[in-house]
Amino acid sequence: MSVSGRIAIDVEFLDRTSTAAGSSLNTLTLRDATEYASGKVAVIAGTCGTAAVTITLAPTSYRDASGGFVSFSLVSRIAFAADSSSSCNADGEDQQLLSSGSRACVTDVSTPTSLSVRRIGTSGTASYTLVLYGT
Repeated sequence: MSVSGRIAIDVEFLDRTSTAAGSSLNTLTLRDATEYASGKVAVIAGTCGTAAVTITLAPTSYRDASGGFVSFSLVSRIAFAADSSSSCNADGEDQQLLSSGSRACVTDVSTPTSLSVRRIGTSGTASYTLVLYGT
């Protein structure tokens, strides 16, 4: 498997102010992009409810584009998106990824062996997608 790609965050807002003396335009930005020329990636999609779904990061659980098993020695970044309010937690990590409306969020992780995904609230389900990147 040959992997290349990038994980990017791009936030930009324009703040226009008009006064009798004139107008001003301020740009508020937050950008980060990391390019990857090697590594391993797996995409996991599923449905969860209010009870957590545990996703084990076992090497034989996921397949690459050629159908071969993806065997991570280390998962270092996780991207998460869900169609309704949901959370993703990596075991042993302090971060909690939150998503709704299919908006993506990204975090770095150090040594997770599993992930817990659940719908936030008292009922309902959510469709989610995870992208795991590592070596």
